[in-house]
Amino acid sequence: MATVEQDVTLGRIVGTPVERKEDTALLTGQAKFVDDMSLPGMVWMAVVRSPYAHAKITSVDITPALAHRGVIAAFTGEELADEWQMSLPCAWLPTEDTNQPNHRPLAVDKARYAGDGVAVVVAETRAEARDAVELVQVAYESLPALVDPAQALEDGAPIVHDDFGTNRCYTWALSAGEVDQEFANADVTIKERYRQQRLIPNAIEPRGVIVQPFPATGELTMWSATQIPHIARVTLSMVTGVPEAKLRVVAPEVGGGFGSKLNVYAEEALALVLARRLGRPIKWIETRTEGYQATIHGRDQIQEIELAATSEGKIRAVRAKLTVAMGAYLQLVTTGVPLLGAWLYSGAYDVAAYDFECTGVFTTTTPTDAYRGAGRPEATYAIERAVDALARKLGKDPVEVRRLNFLRDFPKTLASGLTVDSGDYDAHLDAALEILDYDDVRKQQAERRKQSDTKELGIGFSTYIEMCGLAPSRILGAIRYGAGGWDAATIRFLPTGTVRRHRRRSARDGHVRQP
Repeated sequence: MATVEQDVTLGRIVGTPVERKEDTALLTGQAKFVDDMSLPGMVWMAVVRSPYAHAKITSVDITPALAHRGVIAAFTGEELADEWQMSLPCAWLPTEDTNQPNHRPLAVDKARYAGDGVAVVVAETRAEARDAVELVQVAYESLPALVDPAQALEDGAPIVHDDFGTNRCYTWALSAGEVDQEFANADVTIKERYRQQRLIPNAIEPRGVIVQPFPATGELTMWSATQIPHIARVTLSMVTGVPEAKLRVVAPEVGGGFGSKLNVYAEEALALVLARRLGRPIKWIETRTEGYQATIHGRDQIQEIELAATSEGKIRAVRAKLTVAMGAYLQLVTTGVPLLGAWLYSGAYDVAAYDFECTGVFTTTTPTDAYRGAGRPEATYAIERAVDALARKLGKDPVEVRRLNFLRDFPKTLASGLTVDSGDYDAHLDAALEILDYDDVRKQQAERRKQSDTKELGIGFSTYIEMCGLAPSRILGAIRYGAGGWDAATIRFLPTGTVRRHRRRSARDGHVRQP
């Protein structure tokens, strides 16, 4: 049988370097970002944003902006209200009673976070559009702001969405094993409360969008700095009423995202409807200020975690309770982000019982969503700090406590229900300790403390596991994920001997849904 020379050793795919196809264009300046693009007849869009975190909108006067040099059009939220066929999307409602507010691209009744859009201006140049935004007269009636999710649940707290009569968005729980019994019988228990602070993404390239209309056919092409062009096409079609067959979405170079551009944003919907109305290409590029206000934030949760353990330090049960700020609205996967860590609050440790509860809460802040790990780093933070607290209480080395509790005998199904297929955590920890020269560093640490050295030496551990590759599974079903978790592709072999990936369809892209 004939053999074929290959660049990689058969059976050695994992660990084999993969050539990066995008580097040449990026390094030679040939890559094209949204802000590099310009179209004939293009005009610029700018959004009027609320300076208040919570305020009634009593009036919006766009007349002064319309009189400004270069301004083509301006609209209030009320004037565009009929353009929206549905709310901006949230594709992940974890419970049947999840409260989902109507999220319009421009607010009409209230501004619910600082940066909430209340009007939009279109002008010939970016400078003229930004100047005209300052001329729009908006009268607000300030309302109390809510930035703490726990306080938002208290009796008498201001209500972000009056229709619900509560700031609770949902409560989702997971429990397995005899949790209460384990805590009642435990030699040692600890209870910790941690605050995962809100994070603000700050990509190298800000968000941007250009929409080109083709009035003769009713078609529109949108270039957006997005991580999800397929989902954007499907959902924006539903939001704006543009038939999916007449909407094309192109993602050029994105310039960093890590989840912050894994969303469907108000500015994309606005650019679509304005291009359709005006019959001219519309461009919007996010300012850095807008990036802090109107791009999703991450984290922002209160974690209460308890461990029940033996006197030797063997953890028998974990109990975790989260209170998580959703922000003012639900973006694409806002509600599901903390649940991506729901199975991981026992970390890399073998426990007998597990209890998890998450309550999502509306606050008058920028909506949160997936950013840098999305739920899993938060779980790791809580369990690893809790294990350190247990070690301190027992007077043991944190390494010793971790070794005592590591998962072994794989595949292993956690008490939470997640199956871990393989691992050797002792070997990895041994390698880390050897690189660190752990005993010597501990010795240095002790000497500095003895001498009251002003420069202390800290040692931290994070022996975590990552949940990924769930595929179609009971886990996805339990959290009511809006897609099946699988991908498919069509490959064409051409007469010239070349291969072309014809089309890729993914459950994550929103084309296919699985119950």
